[in-house]
Amino acid sequence: MPYLSHRELSDFGQFSSEVGQYGNPASAGGRYGRAVATREHGGELRYNSAPERREEILRRIHETGYVSAPELGADLSVSERTVRRDLQRLADLGLAELVYGGALPPGGVTPRSPFDARSQARSEQKHAIAEAALRFVEPGATIGLDAGTTTLVLARVLPAEGDVTVVTHSLPAMAALGERPDLTGLIGLGGLHHPPTRAFTGPDTVAAIRRLRVHTFFLAASGLDHHGAYCGTPLDAEAKRAFISIADRVVLLADAGKLRQTAPVRICDYDEIDAFVTDATITEVDRAELSTATHLVIAPA
Repeated sequence: MPYLSHRELSDFGQFSSEVGQYGNPASAGGRYGRAVATREHGGELRYNSAPERREEILRRIHETGYVSAPELGADLSVSERTVRRDLQRLADLGLAELVYGGALPPGGVTPRSPFDARSQARSEQKHAIAEAALRFVEPGATIGLDAGTTTLVLARVLPAEGDVTVVTHSLPAMAALGERPDLTGLIGLGGLHHPPTRAFTGPDTVAAIRRLRVHTFFLAASGLDHHGAYCGTPLDAEAKRAFISIADRVVLLADAGKLRQTAPVRICDYDEIDAFVTDATITEVDRAELSTATHLVIAPA
């Protein structure tokens, strides 16, 4: 985590001289391990100054990988507007990255970031990708939705008309689609719940997938390169490969930032992907390279 200069510390507030690196306890006698707060009569903690409050916000950002402005307001007993001012100040100092609804550590998210943080990151690009992917959802089709944050947006924007049946092992997608009476059908696949992806995985999930057939599988990935798609765990990869094996067509949904991220487990090469829908921030080099590997669809900005 970054250090602050003396000038930045002055701007940020009067911290103890023992403050070191954010998120680490200070030396003996220091107060940096926890921002100073008082307990109100109702039992709530109230942070008495902006420096103390921002110190606590930073601790939470680096501990959890994402903070929500409404939740911070409730936890710190201040208004959401106050929290947003704090987050903006931290962003101005290079200590946080603002996203819709909250903030991330500097540098944004990684495949190991919490699901909520990954959902908030690059939200405009994900929505554009999901809208562009609708061209692959034909009336009367059965589609498979992978566990991922962009595929979750697709679940939310599926049109009311179309007589579509959705197969998924993603718990958030099940929750979003389960509230929609307009869908023809929802097939939710169970198994061992994997909290980082909020999806069901394991042998039971794979066996259930292989008993089915889908017209189009919308694939998610944690990282990409010019050779193929990658994810975080063997169990996750096994479920993805099972879906690929039962699909007439595979469409990868991933923002261009995934081309700058790595993940350890290969899912498949591009010769198993019929189309790749990404956003307009893709570089010309990546566009040229990937256009020769698969059908590349660039979502409008």
